[in-house]
Amino acid sequence: MKHFSIGLAVGAGFGVVLSLFKDKNGKRLFPEVQKGVNALKADIQDLSASQAKLKTAQQNLKNSLPQAKKAISELQNELEYYQISVNRIIHKLKAKTATFQHNDDEEMNSSKN
Repeated sequence: MKHFSIGLAVGAGFGVVLSLFKDKNGKRLFPEVQKGVNALKADIQDLSASQAKLKTAQQNLKNSLPQAKKAISELQNELEYYQISVNRIIHKLKAKTATFQHNDDEEMNSSKN
């Protein structure tokens, strides 16, 4: 961190010195550098706002997670009950079909005799 701070200070110093010089057109470099600095500041503010929104969204997700788990559990229970009722209906239909087949077989056997 110490080396970073030193590099930052040296870079800022060079930036200030360069901004005092004039370019080919006789204009100072400072306004051009200032545009970049302002754009960087705006980007940093956007990043900070986005980070705050992310933290808020993250907290909202954490708060809604128990409700979502409960809803999923309820849906799972309802699905299981539905499967049980469908299996009962299928079993009854199979039993009726078997009864009909048995009756048909008996009728065919009695008609042959």
